[in-house]
Amino acid sequence: MASEGFIQRRTTKAASLNLTSLMDIFTILVFFLLMNTGDTQELAKANFVKLPDSNSDGVLHGELVINVGEEFINIDNEDIVAVADVNTRPGTVNEPLAQRLQAFAEESGELTEVEQKIGRSVTIMGDRSVPYDLLKAVMTTCAANGFRDVSLAVNQVAADALMAPAEAAPAGGGE
Repeated sequence: MASEGFIQRRTTKAASLNLTSLMDIFTILVFFLLMNTGDTQELAKANFVKLPDSNSDGVLHGELVINVGEEFINIDNEDIVAVADVNTRPGTVNEPLAQRLQAFAEESGELTEVEQKIGRSVTIMGDRSVPYDLLKAVMTTCAANGFRDVSLAVNQVAADALMAPAEAAPAGGGE
């Protein structure tokens, strides 16, 4: 006969949750999401340029953007030269464009260590109807003026979307 009458009851406490740790986790999560939502870059596209489609997934990195339209070559909403005046012979440098590139290089200041190795970066936004010879002439002028890290801007689409128009066209023409 053990002690009669004294039965200890466990007092039931209400369960508690430490909110400090939970708030820390949510704060870190919010900052992580905020920092990673700005990873995609989009170039300001000129109204007169219709970019070709591509399934490329490269990252944009150019400071200078050259717009090549059907009528003008444009930098920062400033028409540099008319397309009709551009000599598209291989190895030819376009003087008005070269002068504008040199002015931009002077404004930018000293080359960084990476730019000394690979050249300054430039993005060329060429209209899809512009002949490749014209784009090549612009790239030649860029390379001659130290802008050797050249990127061509395109509309990024899924690979399936590029193949769809070719599959939809009837093979063999009419019957």
